Amino acid sequence: MHHGIARYLKKLTHAPLNNPSRILELGSGTGAWSVEAATTYPEAEVVAADMSPLPETLTLPSNVKYKQMNFLDPFPFHPGTFDVVHMRFVMIHLPKPDSYIRRLASLLRPGGWLLLEDVNHTLLDAHKPIGPGVQALYRGYRQHMRKQDVDPGVGARLKKMLETSREFSEVNEIVVPCYMNPKSTKDPALQELGDILKFSIDGVYVGIMDKVGPAGGITPKSCEDGEEKLMILRGTFVLICTSLGPGSS
Repeated sequence: MHHGIARYLKKLTHAPLNNPSRILELGSGTGAWSVEAATTYPEAEVVAADMSPLPETLTLPSNVKYKQMNFLDPFPFHPGTFDVVHMRFVMIHLPKPDSYIRRLASLLRPGGWLLLEDVNHTLLDAHKPIGPGVQALYRGYRQHMRKQDVDPGVGARLKKMLETSREFSEVNEIVVPCYMNPKSTKDPALQELGDILKFSIDGVYVGIMDKVGPAGGITPKSCEDGEEKLMILRGTFVLICTSLGPGSS
């Protein structure tokens, strides 16, 4: 997924980073963003942090270090020691995300940047009402997420959350619509981004269908129906990519 987003952005971030010397990625996953950051800023130290180890097949640049950690535990870093903190698709999995903002801000040096990217699960269809399969899926999805004590709508609230925290002298938001139905936009870059995210999201929902399906009234029998499956897995979504900062001095 990272490479698809990188092809669309055509750069590491929209934030005007000025030769950062220390970069932290919380939720490094495959390590792809950390590797790109290390390649873009070869003089910087990049820390890739996650609960799971990086893939054994990943070749790390010499300026990347891996740190295994639980994000709900106290940070194993000194306050005010990073120029950049980056999280992609992580806030949606954290309980009480509003309170997490101050923890993230504490890691930044004066003038540092907090870069957050997450999804806004707003269902949009420019031509007709959203299909019943997608509506049912999202009813189940939201119920499932709330049972996990996390906010499935956090992506839509990121900008307000950061402004309300008063931890930052500047807050910027870039909203990127993701068209996941074929031929939904004349912009080939946006269509490619939507196709890539759809492939990833399809896999996620198939993996949790036994949990979100019953809550939304979706049965194994309905999933076997080709038309219903099309409506469930090919809905149109909106992605919010947010660059936030710099840290207040």
